[in-house]
Amino acid sequence: MLVWLRLKNLAYKTGETVYKIKHNLLSNYLIEQLKRPDVAMSII
Repeated sequence: MLVWLRLKNLAYKTGETVYKIKHNLLSNYLIEQLKRPDVAMSII
């Protein structure tokens, strides 16, 4: 609930939709994880 309110407030201030902001945040997170993963993978 608090996250949704924060996104809604941010959307109001920037003039974007909540879904666009959420998409951009998740997209940026995914790109960073693909570049530098937090969890190292090992091949067995």
